[in-house]
Amino acid sequence: MDETSFRLAYDASVRAIEDQARVLESLRSRAGTLFAATALVTSFLGGAALDSGSARRAAIIATSSFIAAALLTLAILWPSRLRLSLSARKIIAGIEQRTLSDPVTAAELVRELALQLETMYDRNARTIRPLLWCFRGAILFLTLEVAAWVFALSKS
Repeated sequence: MDETSFRLAYDASVRAIEDQARVLESLRSRAGTLFAATALVTSFLGGAALDSGSARRAAIIATSSFIAAALLTLAILWPSRLRLSLSARKIIAGIEQRTLSDPVTAAELVRELALQLETMYDRNARTIRPLLWCFRGAILFLTLEVAAWVFALSKS
């Protein structure tokens, strides 16, 4: 195959990694917002509901939901070891390992880089997928928390 064919695969791999970086950045931004919303709901609704002293079971559910949502959002915000770029040092070392009589062609290099990016993408996806589920869970727990606090307030 020629270099152009491998270049297409390389370009697609680069876009996929860039998309992953954007997804992770967006997810973390939304998780931070969700964390703040969870804290605000608990401080305002929880404070009012606990002052009234009624609906103890609803308050326990709401508090437990707050803790669960907070833990799930913190799991998203926790630093992870995703690789979103290739090491120039490793690329150059791979090129230099070849002998002068058998130099690396541009097509081989582009092909190898595309394959490395695809491997990196797959590895990152195994980390990002659970974070997306954590976000979904945090949204559900926030919803449950709000419902429980509203129920507790309605009983006072």
